[in-house]
Amino acid sequence: MTALENGYESQRKAAAINYLLGQIGLSNGKETEWWNHQSYPELGNRTPTQAWLDGDEEGVRKLVDKWYADTQNGIDQHRQDPEFMAMLRRKAETFRTKLARA
Repeated sequence: MTALENGYESQRKAAAINYLLGQIGLSNGKETEWWNHQSYPELGNRTPTQAWLDGDEEGVRKLVDKWYADTQNGIDQHRQDPEFMAMLRRKAETFRTKLARA
């Protein structure tokens, strides 16, 4: 694979990570903060950008995969909590009522 192809593959992987970050809930520029403004012990106390540029794409991917899995597990736990789900339904109904009046 040429250096140019490697660069494209690296960009594709970074775009996939950004997509997962959006699925977790980071958006509107928060992805940039995540990449550049916080270091993580899992990455040797580097930011994701530093780790990525050092060639540790796998470490960055593992960090995001774990975060994504933890988020999904949290969602699954809340879905099984009838009180939490009832509270969400009440809030959603209140919101729909307010929208209908607007």
